[in-house]
Amino acid sequence: MKNIIFTVLILLPFSIFAQQNKLEGQIKGVEAKKIFISGFYGSEQRPFDSVTADKTGKFNYSFSKNRPVGMYRLRFGENRFIDIIYNHEDIAFETHFDAIIDSLKFTKSIENQLYFDYLKRRNETEYRLSLLNPLLSRYPSGDPFYKQVVDEFTQLSADLENFINNLITENKTTFTAKLIKLDRTPMPDAKMVEDIRIDFMKAHFFDQADFSDTSLLCTNLVSNKLIQYLSFYQNNQMTKDQLEIEFIKAVQVIMYKTKSSPEVYAYAMDYLISGFESYGFEKVITYIADNINLEESCVDDERKAKLENKVESLKKFAVGLKAPDFTATDLKGNNLKLSGINAEYTLLVFWATWCPHCTRLIPDLKKIYLPGNKEKLEIVAVSLDESKTELDTFLKDGGFDWINISDFKKWKGDIVQLYDIYATPTMLLLAKDGTIVAKPMNFEEVKTELYKRNVLR
Repeated sequence: MKNIIFTVLILLPFSIFAQQNKLEGQIKGVEAKKIFISGFYGSEQRPFDSVTADKTGKFNYSFSKNRPVGMYRLRFGENRFIDIIYNHEDIAFETHFDAIIDSLKFTKSIENQLYFDYLKRRNETEYRLSLLNPLLSRYPSGDPFYKQVVDEFTQLSADLENFINNLITENKTTFTAKLIKLDRTPMPDAKMVEDIRIDFMKAHFFDQADFSDTSLLCTNLVSNKLIQYLSFYQNNQMTKDQLEIEFIKAVQVIMYKTKSSPEVYAYAMDYLISGFESYGFEKVITYIADNINLEESCVDDERKAKLENKVESLKKFAVGLKAPDFTATDLKGNNLKLSGINAEYTLLVFWATWCPHCTRLIPDLKKIYLPGNKEKLEIVAVSLDESKTELDTFLKDGGFDWINISDFKKWKGDIVQLYDIYATPTMLLLAKDGTIVAKPMNFEEVKTELYKRNVLR
């Protein structure tokens, strides 16, 4: 008997230590449906589990012992989700499908109570301030009512600042306090005109942000913060070239502010490269590639290697550099050499039949591939397909009679690896001497580049 008691006493601390934290929820209106659970790495959502709600919308879930502190998304319908904070505590909440935030109530979890109290107060204040902004910018400053508007704006800003400061001070050991410090934005003076206010935000937006804490990457707040900051440099009246100059200024600040943490810095650079790449902002991408510093980075080797490869690829294939030459046999059995093409310009396209964007792009390219214009423009389409049958069928049905190449090795193809292709479609417009003159992102940009060079009239 003594041995049994002794064994129980020995094992008890371990059973307590191994105890998993529970997530209990009730989402009325989500009866007997699956709830998908995802973690975050910056803006990237990583689904890892799911749970099924019962007929009353209730569900239970246990976090694994190694689940990191961070933000987690519970998705239970198209555009329906809740982002919760997990910091090794039990969580219980209830809400309604038709009014997720307005009806949301936490009965367990200090972290989430604090976070959603903050969000509610911040959103209410920002809404009121947004109503006052037009009056501050347009109402006659000499009118007595203008002073009332200024006083109201100033008081609302001060009340929110005091609320945030008290919340952080009283809960400094919580993960939520870190999130609020990152999320909070500086409060400009009520009398600042628009241009001065934007300059103020550019200078002070990151004053309270502590990027040295890598746990913040387990939320979407870092990426949100970067997007917000870039918005201060955006102006719809600017040309693309002017926008790129402004965004380079923003990138310089972000590089400086995030350098305290190699992992956050690497994430920010990768996020910015991907974002600017999707908009075809070649000058900004080139600036990042030329100025990025990963030498002292101690981030995950695999992630670092991928980013380094991407940066090296951007450097090698920047506008103004020579594209690598290659020889190949096309699908008709003809031997060719890229440098042997006699057209004034060559559009090199990497694509695949399994890529939806590609199958929309390729038919559009027929509109610019004109029979009497081949001395000005040739198209070389390198397919990443693995199935010869599927590729042949697609090409035959579409009548695409430009130069078609494929070695059916997908991402491991010789030309694909030579050009470090990691996304489809990818296009490069080459001059006759092989110089990369443009990297269009879509068909409209292809047309614009060809019109600029009098290839199309």
